Amino acid sequence: MATCALLIGNSRWHWAHRHEDRWCFQHDEPDPQRIDTANLVWAAVGEVPAALESAQDSRLQLNDVPLQGCPPWLGVDRALGAWAAWRRQQSQGGDLDQGLLLADAGTVLSLTLLDGDGRFRGGRLMPGLRLQLQAMASGTALLPALTGQQQIDDPFPMGTSEAMGQGVMQGLVAAVVDAQQRSGACLWLCGGDAPWLEQALIQRDVSVQMDQQLQLQAMVELIPVIKPVPDH
Repeated sequence: MATCALLIGNSRWHWAHRHEDRWCFQHDEPDPQRIDTANLVWAAVGEVPAALESAQDSRLQLNDVPLQGCPPWLGVDRALGAWAAWRRQQSQGGDLDQGLLLADAGTVLSLTLLDGDGRFRGGRLMPGLRLQLQAMASGTALLPALTGQQQIDDPFPMGTSEAMGQGVMQGLVAAVVDAQQRSGACLWLCGGDAPWLEQALIQRDVSVQMDQQLQLQAMVELIPVIKPVPDH
């Protein structure tokens, strides 16, 4: 059975490695040199490296994820994350009557809604923090290039960089709050920007749970589907 799982994202690669009886998780820059197809199960929403082009038998696809109601164009990362969050909410005895909303705050902020039966209901997509900042810098003559999240206490900053950061961050928070209020679903967070987004939501008295490893945990659970233990 595979001892490594890789989810290729739009900007980062997400790894799960088995170490003795536990799994360790890493989120790193793309590095094709780390790929060992002999012990790997992988999935991708970003560009697939040449080293994996011939390893399609170990690729986890959307139809391998036991999430009902998924349209064929749904990103496998969204299905993995939503399925894992649903299972976690169930295992905790949490309320699922109004369904579950997963906000994956990565390169793109994806909002994925499951109904009260755990079926895919729909969602929303919008540029994430860095993508919005990059768009402002590249689409204007005078706005600066910024790298990401900033600690900004003033809700209406005077500085241009701070105003850009605050505007984008508050816009993302508002998008999640609106989606949760309209759906009434329990809210889960994952993705690289989940930590600051969680704090911002808590400040607004929004009940939320966060786990940045949801997709990788789902992949680990599904490894036997892709690479079962051979018969002896």
